Amino acid sequence: MPDSTVPPEITPAPVSQADIDSGKTMAILSYIPIAFVGLIVAIISITQKNNAYSLYHAKQALTLYICAIAGALVCLPLCVVCIGIPLLIAVELGGLVLCIIGIVNASGGQCKPLPIIGKFADKWFGKIQKI
Repeated sequence: MPDSTVPPEITPAPVSQADIDSGKTMAILSYIPIAFVGLIVAIISITQKNNAYSLYHAKQALTLYICAIAGALVCLPLCVVCIGIPLLIAVELGGLVLCIIGIVNASGGQCKPLPIIGKFADKWFGKIQKI
């Protein structure tokens, strides 16, 4: 008997090879953390909703950016206590590693969620689907 307090996990719909081929560039660019390029591309992909593959990776990337910004904001007040700077470096390095994992998944044609934060993408942006 399923537990009614636990929401069911949203699994991504199977993505066609044509969607993967046409959305691979946008999916990869969604994870680029330089000068807000990835954030802008992710927002554009989410608002257009015309490719299931790029939309999936855009939701993953946007979740990554939200978590990285929240982590940085938590670390800033801790800089007064001197633990904030090493913690901020660890958070940002973790975000960079997750960006690299996302780029590898996107370039490999895989719809795998990012470790640790991938489940939040389904919770926060799960209702956004391809038109």
